[in-house]
Amino acid sequence: MVITKIERQKKNPSRFSIFVDDAYACSVGEEVYTRFLLHTGQHLTAAERKKIEQAEVESTVKKIALRFRSYRPRSSHEVRTYLHKKGYDARMIESAIQYLVDNNLLNDAEFARMFCRDRLSLKPVGKTAMEHLLFKKGIEKSLIEEVVNEFYTPERETDMAMKEAERKFKRFASLPPLSKKKKIYEHLLRRGYNSSVSSTIANQLVKT
Repeated sequence: MVITKIERQKKNPSRFSIFVDDAYACSVGEEVYTRFLLHTGQHLTAAERKKIEQAEVESTVKKIALRFRSYRPRSSHEVRTYLHKKGYDARMIESAIQYLVDNNLLNDAEFARMFCRDRLSLKPVGKTAMEHLLFKKGIEKSLIEEVVNEFYTPERETDMAMKEAERKFKRFASLPPLSKKKKIYEHLLRRGYNSSVSSTIANQLVKT
């Protein structure tokens, strides 16, 4: 097999159409074109042609991963899931993820810290809820524990729970004390505060 012609595509000048034995074979981007030093008259074995085609797919997967990441910070799990839904195989997906990691575009620890920081700033939740949210993002359990402990101390969580309870307190003002206490307690549980914190706050706000 011989490369008989290479044409830069008019609609996308960063891509090249490759012709082998006078027939269109494939198109490649500049990365693969340069990497394999493709040129007219170049002889290719079947194995070399397959390698070029695979490299082009890998390059495409990396670009798709990069574009997906560019919209907002992502966890590795989010990128992996997105590429899997696109139909790419595990090896190419992991190659793309490693590319993002190597270029400091993917860092699960920093993602988890950013997520905690933003969520606590916009809509605070208890420690349990935060752990669950990070788990849904695909963050590993050991990393979740490490990061969450940076943002939550018993004192801070109690303070957050009190502010949340005070915010809801007026809605329950007309209820009998026991019902009011129950409502506050259950609301705090739903917001991810543990039973001990929820009970303490409910008892402090409602005297029976």
